[in-house]
Amino acid sequence: MDRDGRDIIHLGVGDPDFDTPRSIIDAAITSLRNGRTHYSPIPGEPDLRATIAAAACAQYGVAISADQVSVFPGAQCALFATMICLSGTEDEVIVLEPFYATYEGVARAGGASVITVPLSEKNRFNLDIDSIAAAITRKTRVILANSPGNPTGAVFSQSAWTSLAALCRENDIWLISDEVYSEFVFEGEHYSPISVPAAGDNVVVVNSVSKSHAMTGWRLGWAIAPDELSSHLKNLAQFLLFGVSQFTQDAATLALRESRTEVLAMKKSFRSRRDVLCDELDKIDGLVVHRPAGGMFALIDVSGLGCDGETFANELLDHGGVAVVPGFAFGNSAKNFVRIGYLVDERQLKKAAGRIANFVSHLSA
Repeated sequence: MDRDGRDIIHLGVGDPDFDTPRSIIDAAITSLRNGRTHYSPIPGEPDLRATIAAAACAQYGVAISADQVSVFPGAQCALFATMICLSGTEDEVIVLEPFYATYEGVARAGGASVITVPLSEKNRFNLDIDSIAAAITRKTRVILANSPGNPTGAVFSQSAWTSLAALCRENDIWLISDEVYSEFVFEGEHYSPISVPAAGDNVVVVNSVSKSHAMTGWRLGWAIAPDELSSHLKNLAQFLLFGVSQFTQDAATLALRESRTEVLAMKKSFRSRRDVLCDELDKIDGLVVHRPAGGMFALIDVSGLGCDGETFANELLDHGGVAVVPGFAFGNSAKNFVRIGYLVDERQLKKAAGRIANFVSHLSA
């Protein structure tokens, strides 16, 4: 449609319109000019790993060493590598539904079975410890959780994380925490299970600079894990990747050290965009808008219009020129939803909401 000249407003793929801050780009250019184009150490450049560890220590309030950090080309790769190291045939991996679209494939890649635990729409998709506990069997190897959530925007409380971490320890289960949206919390605060006392030896945190620093295309993420697991991640990375580009790591090091002002500015903008989009969508009869507490997406229930998310998304694209993601991508319980990202400026969001309103009127008629 883009190639054919159609005016499409993209609110689907989570790649916001922010450009990477100039200082980060300049750091990469300087690194290239200084000849930083060779192999890097397999687990990552020492300077970057130390910077990630220091930032994590400050954020989580626990001691984290550079040796616990493994650098990968993006959080997606870090998640894949972690899951391959932790689970395999005969294991079960619990994912919380609605879940990020790649979770199921990542868990199955090593041969594990996926057990989904639906989170209640009525409870704003917050953690339900009793439901998770009921899903645990002797085969459960990993629980994968995401806060702020994609696609839900839910931000799990400190008490919920503490309970989940305790449940994992009691049952000898690994807990993977996907925290790529941790910088964008609008209601409450971000907590991590790695900060729970005595939880660190079975918790893995996956994060990146993709969202926080507008570096989606740079492909730079990491896993923070206990020492023994980190050694396995290093071995896997040797055969899978053989390191991440030096100049990208140098840019990420500067980003984590010196770009706090830009991160906070993007957070402020995302919050404003969220409010504009949700306020406009709240005016449309038939839509149930779940205002997210964090992240960059809103989950919208369209069942009141007599259709599922796939039908809504496809017809909205065809007739309204707005691209959103149908809910079936996030699990069966989300089939009547669509995910709408506040990924463009407020003017464009209002324009998109107007198109959605016109489409809903046409659909109702």
